[in-house]
Amino acid sequence: MIEKYLISNCLFIIDEFNERYEKESKEDLKKIADEEYSEADLVVRLGYPFRHMATFNMQGKSKDKGNDIVVKKKNFMIEVKLLRNWKSSAGNSNSMLWDPIQKDFNWISDEIKKGKQGYRAFVIGWFNAVDRFSQIVQLGKGSGRFPEIDQEKSDYFPFLNKRGKKTKDIFYMYPNAYKELTVTIPGTLKEV
Repeated sequence: MIEKYLISNCLFIIDEFNERYEKESKEDLKKIADEEYSEADLVVRLGYPFRHMATFNMQGKSKDKGNDIVVKKKNFMIEVKLLRNWKSSAGNSNSMLWDPIQKDFNWISDEIKKGKQGYRAFVIGWFNAVDRFSQIVQLGKGSGRFPEIDQEKSDYFPFLNKRGKKTKDIFYMYPNAYKELTVTIPGTLKEV
């Protein structure tokens, strides 16, 4: 049920950004992605169609996950993450740590196990401003520039494929864009 609301809204958001930034160079787009947008921007865009029905908690004030967008009347809870690649003070390029993402995947898995499938969502957004998805989220078994791929992590992203064993070998499967892909929920036989 929740996906019917979110799919069309996500498509509008993608179209909005594609149109707005179609003439930007990859370097300029990366700067825009890193400096002009925050997770709150994505939360507002996703929650806008719910208007007065939604409440927002973007500051982590609630101890419960899934509270970025809450639509009480429909029993919807939506957790949102905006992935970004940024430069450290030493000039190194960093991807988002895995632990916060794993906590959100654990939350959605637990909610599905409790029978809330169709009423909970975890939405991840990012700009395609880097060469590889593994540059914005840690998909490796360890640290370093190109660690070995952690299959458990990459299984959460069915739109990715690989040509080798290192995170540099992960690539987008663009022909699968706009297709419904499934992810198996750990600890269950359920697919979402």
